[in-house]
Amino acid sequence: MILHDEFFMEWWEKNSQKFKAVFFDIDGTLISGRRLLPGADKMLDWLKSRNFPFYLLTNDGNHSQEEKSAHIRKTGLDTAPEEIISCGDALKSYVKNENISGRTFYVMGDLGVPCYAEKADLKVSRDLKRIDKCDGVIVGEGTYDWQANIQGVMNFFKKHPERLMLVPNPDSYWPNGPSGEIGIGAGGKARFIVSILSEMGVEIEPVYLGKPYQAIYDYALSLLCERFNIKKNFKRSEIIMLGDFLKSDIMGANKAGFTSVLMLTGVTGLEQAKKAEGDYSPDHVFESFI
Repeated sequence: MILHDEFFMEWWEKNSQKFKAVFFDIDGTLISGRRLLPGADKMLDWLKSRNFPFYLLTNDGNHSQEEKSAHIRKTGLDTAPEEIISCGDALKSYVKNENISGRTFYVMGDLGVPCYAEKADLKVSRDLKRIDKCDGVIVGEGTYDWQANIQGVMNFFKKHPERLMLVPNPDSYWPNGPSGEIGIGAGGKARFIVSILSEMGVEIEPVYLGKPYQAIYDYALSLLCERFNIKKNFKRSEIIMLGDFLKSDIMGANKAGFTSVLMLTGVTGLEQAKKAEGDYSPDHVFESFI
């Protein structure tokens, strides 16, 4: 771990030639709520002016790229939908690899508009009365009737433990207020269901797709090579990943073999960063972009 005194942009201008592409976390790294973080616009401008490959990776599976891009642009950061990769996008690779195209999944909550599941060539049901006819469940996000859905899904897996539970966003919680309030994430709901079923002797293995799990990174790499015509024989350490959260951004980047950069602009402070060990320990730590 290198704790840098200089800002990231200063370091980047001297070291960018070592890398093939940049992956960014969004919330806490480029923006904070509705506020642009200092230097984030200059960083993206630098990359765009040189046609340097980059993507924005997010565990927000509740908004499509179009919706997320519109939200980011309100902060003053010019971002196109095709520059964003969501945990929901990783459904495409999973569906293709597992050969389950055209199957019907019950969806708890939202998965963006347009729907990530439908974009991945899955059929979507939200009718609890017909859940038994589904091939599995996708745990989505947003506001919906938790009680009815959780009970319905629990009873579904009690009867059909062999069927799939897909969880695009593995996060247990997310920041939801100026005074440290939180919201319950899709991953938290999934693990609650799994824990109750386990008490009953029913074991379910959810498939997580977002950071820090590898599905989102594998999808991002395939898209990177395709869009920017990059040969696949590069070293994974030539991808640099910037984020603010040790548990998702840094651990995920390290497990993927990327060069990991912790930005002290979000949920992780310097003292916490210094104590990080193993996969949680970033390669580099910066205070901010500028």
